[in-house]
Amino acid sequence: MANGYFRATGKVAALVTIPGPGFTFAITGIAEAHLDSVGILYLVGKPATHPGKKFQLQAIDQRTIAGPLVKACFALSKPEDAARVIRDAHQLCCEGEPGPVMVELDMAGLSADVGDTAPRVASPPRSQPSAKIAQLEALFRQAERPLFLLGQGAFGAAKRLEEIARRLTIPIVTTPTARGIVGEDQPFVLGYDPLRGHTDELNRLIERADLVIGLGCKLGHNGSDGFAIELPRDKFVHVDASDDVLGANYPAVLTIPSRVEDMIGTLEVERAPSSWSPEVVAATRSALRAPLDEAAEPIIRGRSAMGPAEFFSWLRKLLPRDAIVVTDSGFHQIMTRRYFEVHSPRGLIVPSDFQSMGFGLPAAIGAKLAAPDRVVVALVGDGGFLMSGLELLTARRENVPLVTIVFNDGHLNQIRLQQWSAYGHAHAVDLLNPDFRALAEGLGVGYVRFGEEAEGAIEQALTGSIPILIEVVVGDSMAMRKVPAVARAKTLARSAMSAGFRNWLKGRLRGKSSR
Repeated sequence: MANGYFRATGKVAALVTIPGPGFTFAITGIAEAHLDSVGILYLVGKPATHPGKKFQLQAIDQRTIAGPLVKACFALSKPEDAARVIRDAHQLCCEGEPGPVMVELDMAGLSADVGDTAPRVASPPRSQPSAKIAQLEALFRQAERPLFLLGQGAFGAAKRLEEIARRLTIPIVTTPTARGIVGEDQPFVLGYDPLRGHTDELNRLIERADLVIGLGCKLGHNGSDGFAIELPRDKFVHVDASDDVLGANYPAVLTIPSRVEDMIGTLEVERAPSSWSPEVVAATRSALRAPLDEAAEPIIRGRSAMGPAEFFSWLRKLLPRDAIVVTDSGFHQIMTRRYFEVHSPRGLIVPSDFQSMGFGLPAAIGAKLAAPDRVVVALVGDGGFLMSGLELLTARRENVPLVTIVFNDGHLNQIRLQQWSAYGHAHAVDLLNPDFRALAEGLGVGYVRFGEEAEGAIEQALTGSIPILIEVVVGDSMAMRKVPAVARAKTLARSAMSAGFRNWLKGRLRGKSSR
């Protein structure tokens, strides 16, 4: 939930747990925040200690366990230090690259009375490297075909970047976590996502560019299609608030350690529009969004079967422009990222380089609490729902009017398809799902079954005052059913070839020994 809160607003959320089991339950979310650059202030109790005693209650070394996953671990044991430590920890969450910060609370020490504490003077803003800023301005003025590569760290400058790109006809490419920073229905927003494929098309466009400006992008595994994006050093400029990000995976001709919103004025210069051909940009945009050839994708069951493209087109038309869609990890995330068009900043929240199942529904609750005026929709697979679906009780208790769409296919479908592709059969991926209508009734939330309710029922659900569960029944397409058969055929062919080669070799050896 804290992750979703930050992803929806860019503001730090506080997470508070007990030590021991509360801490270990939180570790997955902390790891997600660590890899996805999410600012979380984590307050956790310190396990009780009794000098000279062993085998104490909940006694694990929390700071050592959490150390690699947080920016810092603070210890707080004196009431007079509380204001300073919490302010320092909160500020650190968003200094440089955002991330989680842990404060371990010694509850025994903090129970003492204390008077007022002096307020901490805020740190001065980080000064901008003037020589590098001037160099970027010169490169930008001279570039005929600049290209913007935007990451999550550019959200703070979203409106200004849109104005620059529109005025100067500069194409925009985003990482998955930055989709929607400028609406993807704009002709200069290319709509690239690694799960849509076609990274080769993006690389061809990069070849045509004479300057690629990366703004607030970490360029980790999922943001770079497994590092398949090609960024030549001599034309790549990288701006990021974290020194650790700059040059980590892609060397650049110029690196600038800065928040994007602090240096965006460098790009708001008077210069001629780019010389990008509208035809080239339009052709690339079309190619990057083209469906994958013979993709093994499921079908959506309703009054009539439809493909994922049709379903997500329907969902896009149904939702307001500034809606926030949150996915879990699984096959539904792949389909969402392939076919759902994002029209507003922070309009798509997905787990990125950790991909823990169970993420979607809690993150959506946090997003709705952070942005109560925006429609928030959680898209979850039935496997992910089985891990965190009872958080609907939290949404009901706190009166969070959230829409949850659960894709019911009865399998851990992404894992099943991976097993089919590799081995020709699947193992341990079938689920026993509840009756979702009865479950919704028991939880006190609304229920709609896609394709079976009266016209307009889902539209009404979006404006309801209580959480709504929408069940979408999913089935296997013919393309999916071919996958295990093709894999088995390949396995048989390999086995036959190996046996034939062995027989040939034995024959050759027998012939030599007889001579």
